[in-house]
Amino acid sequence: MRHALALLGLLLLVGVTSAAQFHYAFYYNTLGERDLEISLISTVPDMSRYAIAVHDAYGAEIWSYSGELGPGASDVVSLRSRVAGIPYAWGVVTVESTGRFLIGLEYSVGGVLVSTDTVSSEVPVLDPTEPFWLGAYYTQVRDASTTYVLLNPWNESVTCTVTVFNSLGTPVDERQFTLAPFEAEDVGLTPILGHGSLLWGLLNVRMQGRSVILGLEYTGRGAGGLEVENVTQYYY
Repeated sequence: MRHALALLGLLLLVGVTSAAQFHYAFYYNTLGERDLEISLISTVPDMSRYAIAVHDAYGAEIWSYSGELGPGASDVVSLRSRVAGIPYAWGVVTVESTGRFLIGLEYSVGGVLVSTDTVSSEVPVLDPTEPFWLGAYYTQVRDASTTYVLLNPWNESVTCTVTVFNSLGTPVDERQFTLAPFEAEDVGLTPILGHGSLLWGLLNVRMQGRSVILGLEYTGRGAGGLEVENVTQYYY
């Protein structure tokens, strides 16, 4: 019976993915005492089917689920209980859906809510002949620290270049990344840049062919221990 149910779940997941019109992705981390609660909210007047997949840092799928939501309805998933004890349980979550969703994210540590975010934009499909840029704010001023996480939301490899500028517009770090399908890479700026009064400003991601998602972790300087954000849309 369990094999039959597993096969049915797999067929439903494949069915939703093949029929999906919308593709969302965002950052998660369940290491240590961390957790992420995901609220899927349908914004369309019809029934919507969806499939959610969680990948570890190396891109392997470690948990998946499919379901459906009526008009204006919501569903909630807590990741820690699904992937507890799995090594490298951080990286990218993808959501495929037949209708447009809002996705509420609650990041917690030790059962205490530390940050919220809302994803409303799909992962963009790029013109392969043109470069595109994602941008985000970073700060290494006083005790503030920023970690950026590059996420590949596609079943294909992607390449991008990240340049960090100080507040005067001078590049202070640049590096290129090639990510395997659904792989993630995190970079803490403190070991690279340290701290300084001019170390804040633009964190710039150049991409072409396939888009990446940018997760950000801010600590210190009144961030309440940890603040998490997702950047999905390019600015140019």
